[in-house]
Amino acid sequence: MRFNPTSPWLLGSLLLSACAGPIDADSEPEAELAIAADPLQAENGGNLNGGNLNGGNLNGNDLSNFVVSVNFNPARKGGNELENVWLQGTTFYGHENGHVLRDTDFIGADFQGNLGDGSTVRMRITGMNAAPAPNADLKLYSVQYFDTTDYNWKPACRDAAGTVVQAIPVAGVWNYQQDVPGGGSKYSDPERFTFACLGGAIAKCTLWGYRPWASYNGTPLEQYHQACTRLVRADYCGNGKTYTVAGNRINLYDPLGIQQDTEGWFFEAAWDVNGAKCFYALNRTHAQLPCFTSRQDLLCGVDLGSNSLGMLLANETPGTLGMDPGW
Repeated sequence: MRFNPTSPWLLGSLLLSACAGPIDADSEPEAELAIAADPLQAENGGNLNGGNLNGGNLNGNDLSNFVVSVNFNPARKGGNELENVWLQGTTFYGHENGHVLRDTDFIGADFQGNLGDGSTVRMRITGMNAAPAPNADLKLYSVQYFDTTDYNWKPACRDAAGTVVQAIPVAGVWNYQQDVPGGGSKYSDPERFTFACLGGAIAKCTLWGYRPWASYNGTPLEQYHQACTRLVRADYCGNGKTYTVAGNRINLYDPLGIQQDTEGWFFEAAWDVNGAKCFYALNRTHAQLPCFTSRQDLLCGVDLGSNSLGMLLANETPGTLGMDPGW
C-alpha cells in the first residue's frame, strides 16, 4: 500500500482498554481477521512513518493538556446513563433500560476523557461510518471535546492542515511519555479505552492489518500491533522516544504475511513489543542509538540462532548500506 496518511493532533489522545462485556447473539464477533490481501500487501515501502503515537506532538513529557484515556463508564446519552458499555472490535455496545445499544445508537453519547494532569474533559461521539476498503470491518468515529474556555464543542482530531479527521476506538491504554522506562508501552485497563486519531501510530497500525483484538490464521495480533507502534515511530530502544521524522518512507513486513517485503532495501532491525529486538550489525543507519551496541547482531534477520528469533515485525532502510539516513 502506498499512501500519505496525515499526522493529526488530538487535544488529548484518547486511550482505552477492552471491557469484557457479554457478546449478544446479534453481534458481529471479530475473533478472526479477514484481510483483503492484495490492497494490504502491495507497495509496502511507500508507507509514511511519523513520530506520533496518537494524534499530535507529545511536547516531550508534558501531558497536562493531553487526553491519556477515556472511561467506558459512566457514559450518557440524552441525559440518560448508559449501562455496561464495552467495545467489540471497533463497535461500542451497552445497555439502556434493558435494551441493547450498538453502532449508531452511540451517536450523541458522552464519555469522560482523562488528561495527563489528572483533570477531565467531556468527549462525545457525533458520527460513525465504516472505513473505506480494505478496512470496511472497522468503524470510524467523529469525536468532539467540550472546551470550557468558551463553552463550545470542538473536533478532537485534526490533521496538520487543521482538517478534521476521525478516530478508531482501540482497546488498551498507552503510556505517552518519551525517553523514560515504560514510555510507549501498552497496558490493560478494563475501565478505559483509546480513541486513536487517524494518522497516529495506533490508528495506522490498525489500518495496516494489525487489529489488536483479532487473530490471523489463529495467531493473536495484539503484540504485532504494539510492535508496529514501536516500529512506525522508530521507537528503537522501547522507551517511547522516537528517532524518526514524519514523511520518510518505511518498509515493514511480518512473518505472518499481513505485510510483505516489497522493496529491495537493506535489512535493519527485527521488532517486538519492546522496540528493536536486534539490529543487523552491518546496517549502521542508526548506529548512534544508545541501544544499538547492546542489540546489534550479525545474524539479525537470518534466524540462525540470532536474537531475531521470535521477531514480530522487520524493517529495511533504503539506499546504500549504512549510508542512507534511513528514517
